[in-house]
Amino acid sequence: MKLQLDGDRMRLRLSEAELTQLSREGALRQRWRCPDGDSAHCRLSLHDDAGEGHCEGNLMDMRIMLPREAFLAFAAERPRRDGFAFDCGQLKVLVEVDVRDSHRVRRVTPSTVRQSEPG
Repeated sequence: MKLQLDGDRMRLRLSEAELTQLSREGALRQRWRCPDGDSAHCRLSLHDDAGEGHCEGNLMDMRIMLPREAFLAFAAERPRRDGFAFDCGQLKVLVEVDVRDSHRVRRVTPSTVRQSEPG
């Protein structure tokens, strides 16, 4: 998971592997080490709530909850350049699936792997 902060916007970009983990397990956790030896945490989880996503905590310990049905429907339409967006108080949150990673993963299929294996 990559995190980008820009003013009042937070962008989270997931790889295909992270999206698979989130879809299967319902949660994804990322930790970043800070220069002072401390660490920041972001926990992304799917919930059966209807509506938009919401978040709790602060930038050192952020918990982001996404509505399962709406987020999985969004993710099923990939690759796509937009993100799953919602407001979390004053913070605008955007969760994206890495488009380049989606294209790369979709190009490698079992048939292309079999064709490239020595026979």
